Amino acid sequence: MNQINIVYVCGPVTGRKHQETASHFLAAEKRIRDDSNKLIEVVNPIRLCKPDAEWHKAMRICVRWLSMCDGIALLQGWQRSKNATLELKLAQDLRIPVVYVEPPLDYLGLSELFTAAPETLRYYNARLTRFYDEGTEEALAEKRATAELANRYLDPYGFEYIEIHEGE
Repeated sequence: MNQINIVYVCGPVTGRKHQETASHFLAAEKRIRDDSNKLIEVVNPIRLCKPDAEWHKAMRICVRWLSMCDGIALLQGWQRSKNATLELKLAQDLRIPVVYVEPPLDYLGLSELFTAAPETLRYYNARLTRFYDEGTEEALAEKRATAELANRYLDPYGFEYIEIHEGE
C-alpha cells in the first residue's frame, strides 16, 4: 500500500452557493485529517481559488495542485460537475489513487454513477459476481452489492487504486 502524503478533495463547486460548497469541502477536509492515522496534507480547492475566479483560471490552479497529489478524494455529486469529472479523468490518467470520502451514491442512483465512473461499475459487478457465486438470490445480491458500493469510501489506512484497463 502506498504511503499517501497529499490528498486532493474533488467535488462539485460551479453553480452551487459558495457558503454551502465551502462548508461541504471544509467538512470533508477535516474528516480526512481526523480519520487518517497518517500525516496527510489536504489540498482543498475552496482554499485555492476565490469564489469569483474565472473558471479557466480556477481550473489551472486546481489542476496544478492535483497533479502533485498522492491521492484524490471524491465527494458526492462529482459526476454532475464538469470540473470534478475533468479532475477525476486527469487523476486516473496520471495513476493517482482515487477514493470516495462519502458514499458515492446519492439521489441520482447507479446508472449515472456507472456512466461517469466505469471503474465503479467494475467494482459493483465484481461484488455482484461474488454474491452470485456464493448462491445469494439475485435481488438480495443486487442489494448487497449496492450497499457495499455505497459504503466503500475512505479507508483511514490508505487508498485503493482501481486500475483502468485499456479497452474496457
